[in-house]
Amino acid sequence: MISLTGMILKMRYCVVEEIGSGGEGHLYLARDMELGNYWAVKELPISKKREAKLLRLLEHPFVPRMVDYIETEEACYLVMEFIRGKSLGQLQRVGHVFTAEEILSYSDTVLQVLEYLHNQKPPIYYGDLKPDNLMLSETGRLYLVDFGSAVLGFGNEPRICMGTEGFAAPEQYQGKVSERSDLFALGKTIRSLAGRNWGRILWKIPGLWLFVHRCVQPQEEKRLQSAAQAKKMLKLFLIQMDRTILDSFSHANIGPKATRKNMAVVLGTAAVLLAGGMFFAVRERKPSFKEALTEVTTLYYDTLAEKNTDENAQVGKSWENLCQRAETELQKIQKEYKEDREQRRILLLLAANAELQKEWKRAAVYYEQLLLYAPEYAEGYGKYGLFLLRRGQRSSSRKLLALYKTSGADGTDCQSVKIWETQLEID
Repeated sequence: MISLTGMILKMRYCVVEEIGSGGEGHLYLARDMELGNYWAVKELPISKKREAKLLRLLEHPFVPRMVDYIETEEACYLVMEFIRGKSLGQLQRVGHVFTAEEILSYSDTVLQVLEYLHNQKPPIYYGDLKPDNLMLSETGRLYLVDFGSAVLGFGNEPRICMGTEGFAAPEQYQGKVSERSDLFALGKTIRSLAGRNWGRILWKIPGLWLFVHRCVQPQEEKRLQSAAQAKKMLKLFLIQMDRTILDSFSHANIGPKATRKNMAVVLGTAAVLLAGGMFFAVRERKPSFKEALTEVTTLYYDTLAEKNTDENAQVGKSWENLCQRAETELQKIQKEYKEDREQRRILLLLAANAELQKEWKRAAVYYEQLLLYAPEYAEGYGKYGLFLLRRGQRSSSRKLLALYKTSGADGTDCQSVKIWETQLEID
């Protein structure tokens, strides 16, 4: 699509500048020549006009209003309320550290919107919840924006719902989406917003660990079942934080001179929270495999954000150092966590990390190690095959495919294998 800057739509909306873009379209700032105010105009291919149909149904204080709709043969244009501010993802990338109170407030707002969407008839599943789609206005109000991945929830037939890797629920890659898919993404979003501050936040709100854990279960049936249920659980934690944690810590004199009575109050509080299903981090215990990996990936994402927002040469150097550090840490983890699934995951991450450093031979070595270790691991073949295609080694990739088909590996439900086979079919 060509740039709309300077064009006038419907003899009324003068496009001033492009202010954003995504996988499904471009976002422009436009001046209303009749009213004199500004609107956001989203340009979409005509095949994507379902977003407009969805937005026409919505009226919620935390969803931007759609005020007009324009359609041509090639494209459609959604004229919406313009939100002045930054997304939570943008704030992350400039170094903002979200407090526990902010995260709870934003989570409550999101759940209000999700409950509203899920209660529509038919229900609407948002499909792409993440920090970049949560816009914080200059007045401090949070909005859920960009409904390009939303779908109407009727029937059981598969439907395309493309979320964002790292936030999308597993079932979305099989064309399935439900209200529990949105709750999965909410859990991932909370964890992303917490970042390195996760341990400190858990100390302040221990129950938040359980909340996130219930949201991000891979199996749908094990997750929280609805936004309404999630709201109740979150409210309970807010009450417990206000009445139990804050009171105990404010009145107990924690320190070398703390009285036995005051310490009993704090320990009693901890016992109550633990009995209620809460979680306190215990430094002495061995971290779970997931927690160990998080220590690596959290730093990684932070540096990635810095790399994408700062063109300084120093950032490139810090990125290089981060990749080297990540490899060292992953190799340490590899020695401590010996289960098959853990070893497979580590080798995939080592290969991906080497590729990011443009160490192509080392990446290939890690992929080869993975297939030697787990010769029936379909994901390993798929990832390696796609790596070879990215390197332009189509012939080697085809040979690997032939090996995969004789290996006994079952890639029926493996997304990387499906993409790999599709890519090889395109000559």
